[in-house]
Amino acid sequence: MLDDSPRSSRPGRRAASWAVGLLLGALAAASVSADVGPADAPPEPVAGPSLRLSGFGTLGVAGLSGPEGWGYRRELTQPGHASTWRTDVDSRLGVQLNYAASPALELVGQVIAKKRGAYAADTDALEWAYASYRPDADWTLRLGRVNVDAFLMADYRNVGFGFLTARPPVELYARQPTTLDGGDVARSWWVGDAQWRVKVMAGTTRIGDTNFSKPGRLTGVRGVMVSREEGPWFLRASAARGRVNFDLSGLQPAIQTFGQLAQLPLPDIAAQAQAFRDRLSTNNMPATFTELGARYESADWQANLEFVRVDASPLTIENAAYLTLGRRFGAWTPYVSFSRVRNGLDALNPPAWQASLTPVLGPSTAAQAQQLADAATGLLNGGRIEQSSNAVGVRWDVHPQAAVKLQWDQVRVPFGGGSLWTGADSRAARARLTSLVLDFIF
Repeated sequence: MLDDSPRSSRPGRRAASWAVGLLLGALAAASVSADVGPADAPPEPVAGPSLRLSGFGTLGVAGLSGPEGWGYRRELTQPGHASTWRTDVDSRLGVQLNYAASPALELVGQVIAKKRGAYAADTDALEWAYASYRPDADWTLRLGRVNVDAFLMADYRNVGFGFLTARPPVELYARQPTTLDGGDVARSWWVGDAQWRVKVMAGTTRIGDTNFSKPGRLTGVRGVMVSREEGPWFLRASAARGRVNFDLSGLQPAIQTFGQLAQLPLPDIAAQAQAFRDRLSTNNMPATFTELGARYESADWQANLEFVRVDASPLTIENAAYLTLGRRFGAWTPYVSFSRVRNGLDALNPPAWQASLTPVLGPSTAAQAQQLADAATGLLNGGRIEQSSNAVGVRWDVHPQAAVKLQWDQVRVPFGGGSLWTGADSRAARARLTSLVLDFIF
């Protein structure tokens, strides 16, 4: 069972656990022989049982110049703080174990040590834990905790060595889940020089901002992915549907009050109150996900283009996209990246209710209703994501299994769009970020 108890009351233990995990993982990496392959490399065919240990890691430092009190995050499972220089944005260490019981059956486990939010569960460190069965070269069945194969970087979004930039574009990847408790079935085939692949997936996944509240779940997930690879081109599309579930026990009094206000003979206030009620009542609400992605990689050029749309209205509607382009010059690859997420629901301004409600409800109750509307406005804007980033950087492959990256980001956040940050208010803001990371695999 997942442990949902908050960790905010024991920050020392959380920090110590993260540091110990990095240390133990580093010791494990040091103990592995030099001929061990990278974490994302397919295992070699074997006639009998075999065990393979591999892993990956990132050591990074990030310097922020931005709004006072705002904390930068690359994903919503992270904490954030307003320190100018930080090491916990990108630093992480992963260890993967592959046990091939036979040529057809394999057991895979992967754990990742990284800084997590106050409400994260200890079991969140277990990224993969599944059994894979391959009756032949074309079919694969996986059951357990698998990756959510709905993005270009689905297999390696934590493996910094596997992508060009310092981190996956936060505007698209920060909110998206990484694991699926369930399973998937995939089939591959060739048409001429093109390899096609179709995957069907089902299960549940954890969602939400674990720095501020207990995570919710996206239940009843059903999805499909189709990809085509030929020469330097890789194209893919995916679609999924599920139901959003959060713990709304703390919001029930507010939801009931808005329901009562929606019955008042004041059309404008009634409509606004009903809208508040609908957006706060997110239990068992349907959500859809669609994705289109393309990757081009030649001897000299590399480009990624991806678009994602999440529709969980009336809670949120998000459209995110990015483009990354790099050019190799020997061991050096300078690159640029442009990413943006826009919200399909406008940011809210607090409604002016008190004057109209005073003749109907009395001064005291009208003031309380106004305070409730103000609080709901802040809560809904606080969960709203809208921002853009422009980045320029360079990657230096210092070793066949290690790379150093230096990256500069300029981030723009419009009014009411700061949900990717901690400590953010509703104001529009700009920030600059300088990142230096060392990515490695073993």
